[in-house]
Amino acid sequence: MRIAIDARMGHMHVGMGVYVGGLISHLGEIDKANEYFIIVNKGRNADFVPRQENFIKWVTSISYENHLTRDLWEQGYLPLKLHRHKIDIYHGPNYVLPIFTKAGTVLTAYDMISFATPEWYKPISRFRVQKLLKLSAKKANKTIAGSENSKRDIIKILRVPEEKIKVVYIGINDIYRPINDKHKLDSVKTRYDIADRFILHVGSLNPRKNIPRLIDAYSRLPAKIMEEYQLVIAGKRSWRADEIFAKAKQFGPEERIAFTGFVAEDDLPLLMNAADLLAFPSLYEGFGIPPLEAMACGTPVIASNTSSIPEIVGDAALLFDPYNVEEMAAAMYRALTDEQLRYELRYKGFERINHFSWEKAARETLALYGEAYRVKGK
Repeated sequence: MRIAIDARMGHMHVGMGVYVGGLISHLGEIDKANEYFIIVNKGRNADFVPRQENFIKWVTSISYENHLTRDLWEQGYLPLKLHRHKIDIYHGPNYVLPIFTKAGTVLTAYDMISFATPEWYKPISRFRVQKLLKLSAKKANKTIAGSENSKRDIIKILRVPEEKIKVVYIGINDIYRPINDKHKLDSVKTRYDIADRFILHVGSLNPRKNIPRLIDAYSRLPAKIMEEYQLVIAGKRSWRADEIFAKAKQFGPEERIAFTGFVAEDDLPLLMNAADLLAFPSLYEGFGIPPLEAMACGTPVIASNTSSIPEIVGDAALLFDPYNVEEMAAAMYRALTDEQLRYELRYKGFERINHFSWEKAARETLALYGEAYRVKGK
């Protein structure tokens, strides 16, 4: 098969970028026979693309940032390019397919956020995302969901037949592991100007991540706990981030809440190792990567009991209602002060991550390429 994959997000070491980069690098490890054409952005890091003969880079200057040029390129130019190079399978790993391509198609729709929580989108952006996703889901020969929860949402919202959907869990990158080098751990805390002991949140600063309620919950901890543990919020600014900074300012002492901004890929495992606790209060996730990354580092996790999160973390995290600030604060306090619980969460976390493998994800995805190819050939 000649397989094209849109990997323009692969340089981003968060969210869908983690998925795209991890999938492609592991497809290279298991597949030396099929030909891959990997679409990457000019001037962006594409070191996740295997350096072997059956992997070829297609470089474009059209990025995800400009929606108009992106849509014109995906729906106009890309189908012609796929036809010219006789592509058998096109994989759109970020919710969108070229509608007019004659190639077989595999769509990844890791969640239904734009439908489940439309209030978190600007109106014009919401219309665009929903329209393209509906058209892409109808076009797809096979659809990949990030979790069973997302699969149910896709069936319900997009009316995709269940037999066309496959749940493929992603893996955890090897850089997430226990690190006991005190010098490295102290250095990362100095680099980001954070306290010796801290509660960590990882994720972009947007309404879905529920950070204002996390700050409220933190503010309700006993004064002694707040003096001992700083709240560290790691992630880049996104839509409505000003509301989060306003909430932090309203809370009071600036030194008790630290914003790191975007954290470099090499630093994130160090931060997770240095943290005393990872708090993940997200309101909706198609998968939810940070809890598993923290577990791989041996850091206890507390997380929301909504959407796909309970499915992903299993019994290896202490769950709470993300809309209930008091319950979130109680979970935070218990996970910081109950040593037996902390030990159990660490142990269960190490067990839990064994359920997630990049090799397995790559093999399941490759099998879907074959299924889509056979369906298209009928």
